[in-house]
Amino acid sequence: MIGRRTLIFYAWLVLLCPAFALEATWTPNEADSVDQGGDGGPLPVSLAQRKQLLELESAIVQSQDPQATLSHVAQQNGMSPQDLAGMLNRNRKELEETGQLEQMQTELDAAIMQGQGAGGGRSMSATLPRRIIGLVSSILVAIMKTAAVQISKKPKQSTILACLLFATVLVSYNAPRNGIVVFTPFSSGHTTIVQPPNDYLQNYFVSKWTSANGWENSLPAQSKVAAKKKGSKSKKQPLFGVGMTSSLEIDTTNAEDDVTVESTRNEDGYSLVASAYKLIPTSDSDDEDDLEQEYMEESVKSIFLERKFSEFIPGSSQSLKFRSFLVAAEGSDEEDDVVEGALMVMKMLGDFGRYGIEPMCFSYELEEEEDDDPMTHCVAYHTLKGGHFDGELKFSLEQTEGGIVVSVTLAIPQGGRAPPERLAKAMVSSMTESIVESSRIRTKQTLSRRSQSQLYRARASGSATLKRHLRYEQEKSQEEMAKDRKRKWKRNNPDAGRYRPTGCRGPSGSGPVHGF
Repeated sequence: MIGRRTLIFYAWLVLLCPAFALEATWTPNEADSVDQGGDGGPLPVSLAQRKQLLELESAIVQSQDPQATLSHVAQQNGMSPQDLAGMLNRNRKELEETGQLEQMQTELDAAIMQGQGAGGGRSMSATLPRRIIGLVSSILVAIMKTAAVQISKKPKQSTILACLLFATVLVSYNAPRNGIVVFTPFSSGHTTIVQPPNDYLQNYFVSKWTSANGWENSLPAQSKVAAKKKGSKSKKQPLFGVGMTSSLEIDTTNAEDDVTVESTRNEDGYSLVASAYKLIPTSDSDDEDDLEQEYMEESVKSIFLERKFSEFIPGSSQSLKFRSFLVAAEGSDEEDDVVEGALMVMKMLGDFGRYGIEPMCFSYELEEEEDDDPMTHCVAYHTLKGGHFDGELKFSLEQTEGGIVVSVTLAIPQGGRAPPERLAKAMVSSMTESIVESSRIRTKQTLSRRSQSQLYRARASGSATLKRHLRYEQEKSQEEMAKDRKRKWKRNNPDAGRYRPTGCRGPSGSGPVHGF
């Protein structure tokens, strides 16, 4: 019995303990006051309240009179301005120590910008463009905040990333405008990383003319070298300089339907001579082949006149480009007085294996077309300063018994800079292939247009003949009907002498003289 009574007493005592705890009171520590040198007491633990304090601090700072706003807020909350300022500063400091300040500040700035874009501000209306501007601004602010945090934490990685971003923007801006020009102190000539556009090439070429008051060729000083050709009976000495390829003869007697590429080094005063030639076969079996040969000759001549030597460069990507330009002559007021130049752009010709730009100037043009002699046509260009090699490039065509031979020759004199032999062969062979392919395509187009014209004329002639026959038959039937009507009218009308089929009465007493 005693143990049970003791247990009941203790249980009753435990039930009464919470009632005694409700009578406890809390008194603030006077030492926490700012006036007494304290820090203002403990701050709220809730992150939502911490965020509200941060919003209050931001609103006070962004107001027109921060000091008056701080005093007004402190008075309404029963605090002194110093206590409120200390509380806000401690809140920011503790959030910064825990690493939560950046996130809260970013969310707060985004909320403020979104509120202004949605019409929260008095000076901005809730229009769609301003909402978009506010959204973009908030995103930019967030990115800048995040970037600042990352830079402060990882400065080396952030610097590398910034350099990569800057290089990407620079490349995307310059690539479609100038092909990203490469400037190096040891550069052999003008170089671009990607293929430059045509507008940039033209502006570069014209500016090169105007800035230097004309072009300056890059060929070595002119000199005469004795000919060393085996079996040659000519005593003429070749003159090196502008037009030196006019005396350079390339043997094309073995020309075939495939491109033949040849090169020689250190012969006859040339450090490098690379040539490529190809035969365009023609036959004289019937009239149609004669017509095709005529069209082929016209196509090749038009290519040489238009200077389109790189229209169809073989390969998946166009690695070579040749363009001709006309520039007004220096000191001339006449519009017809122009100087012809050209630019050649080729991959692997520039620095680091990229695109090299080679400026050229017109050297000479020879054209012979007589009934007795075979047709020949030559066009040559010499290099200018600012390029990657020094020499002369010659385009020629010659009519032979088997067809038309197209050849391209690159000659580099002694003392001039020469490109790699493999690159020189690729240059002349690609241009030869392009000229032949262009002539074939143009010939096919001409023949196609001719056949279409003949078909159209045949259809038009047939249609016109049919219309003439129909018109003749219609007129003939109308005349027969008119004669039959006139005969019936005379037979059935007793007064045929005075009346006409039109209904108009004839003159009185006229008799049958005025009748039909």
